[in-house]
Amino acid sequence: MKGALEGISVVEVANYVAGPFASLLLADLGAEVIKIEPPGQGDPFRGWGDKLYAATFCSLNRNKKSLTLDIRRSEGQEVLHKLASNCDVLIENLRPGTLERYGFGYEALRSVNPKIIYCSISGFGQEGPYRDRPGYDTIGQAMSGLLSLLTDPEKPQGMGISLSDHLTGIYACYGILAALVNRMTTGEGQWLETSLLRASLSFLSENAARYFETGVVPGRSHRTKTAGVFAFVDREGRPFVIHLSSPQKFWRALLEVVGKPEWADDPRFNDRKKRTENHDLLSELLQSIFRGGRREDWLRRLQERDVPCAPLNTLEEAFQDPQVRQYGFPIEVEHPKMGKMRMVGSGVVLSRTPAAIHMPPPTLGEHTSEILEQLGYDEKAIEKLREKGIV
Repeated sequence: MKGALEGISVVEVANYVAGPFASLLLADLGAEVIKIEPPGQGDPFRGWGDKLYAATFCSLNRNKKSLTLDIRRSEGQEVLHKLASNCDVLIENLRPGTLERYGFGYEALRSVNPKIIYCSISGFGQEGPYRDRPGYDTIGQAMSGLLSLLTDPEKPQGMGISLSDHLTGIYACYGILAALVNRMTTGEGQWLETSLLRASLSFLSENAARYFETGVVPGRSHRTKTAGVFAFVDREGRPFVIHLSSPQKFWRALLEVVGKPEWADDPRFNDRKKRTENHDLLSELLQSIFRGGRREDWLRRLQERDVPCAPLNTLEEAFQDPQVRQYGFPIEVEHPKMGKMRMVGSGVVLSRTPAAIHMPPPTLGEHTSEILEQLGYDEKAIEKLREKGIV
């Protein structure tokens, strides 16, 4: 079946995570994505492994075509102009002003392609005092306050996932989809932008709302206490979690499992506010109980009483889980030259227009000749561009 975005063409002038993730989300939904990469090395993530085909790169660039192109030179700019003049969407995550210097800012492209949806992604935004600063994922996490909710400020550590980068890619895709729908009714494209800082702050709206209401600056443990979140280890040191939230039935069921029904009337724990205030004490008492048994036994007993709980899985454990296998994850993809690889599929299921992996991640410049031929370049002209190092 065709994807929801079948017929939508996207030009990606982006690298690393945020821009490529935004276009990957569109590509999974059926959009045709042409990824423009510098000749020679391509997207920097290619070099994080062997043969310019690192797993990190592959995770962000399936369902795309790769066109090597030096957009700093006039012949390369001519190619980009032809692509941008006819595409539906252009995504860029270069430093603010870079594409404008080459003549590919929104206003310039809009004059030749009024329907273009032009998405700019940066570290801090296209305007403001930090506009020209470099921005990577951890910078976005740290400056937005996101990292303060994920680590102990007295012993700070970076996170093991590029969270701000991926959030920004999701917000970019969200904006692009809205602009596409608007174009259906108005016939006009538009410019949109997001940044690591802006997207990360927007994502923190729940925490920010509580801060605005109370004036209390939240830390890593604040939400765990208010939401009734607990993490424990069993007698073998294997971790698991419980999330009670607010329904009283989960609290009472937990007490049945641990054999402490009298805690329901204990003045330290007899309502949600008291349990929040005494969260640390409650956690210690529960840990002393849970350490006496095996994780699978505790989880079975908790699940039998409908208590929200789960093992704290490693990725290895997650992909062995029967529910994850029900999703069809991991998905095996094969490239005719690079061989087989496994990856995670889309996070959304659509009944009529399903997201799908229909192309493996491309090798560097794999589709250069194909794309140039479609633009009207003959074999001789393409070879000349290669000789000059344009493609």
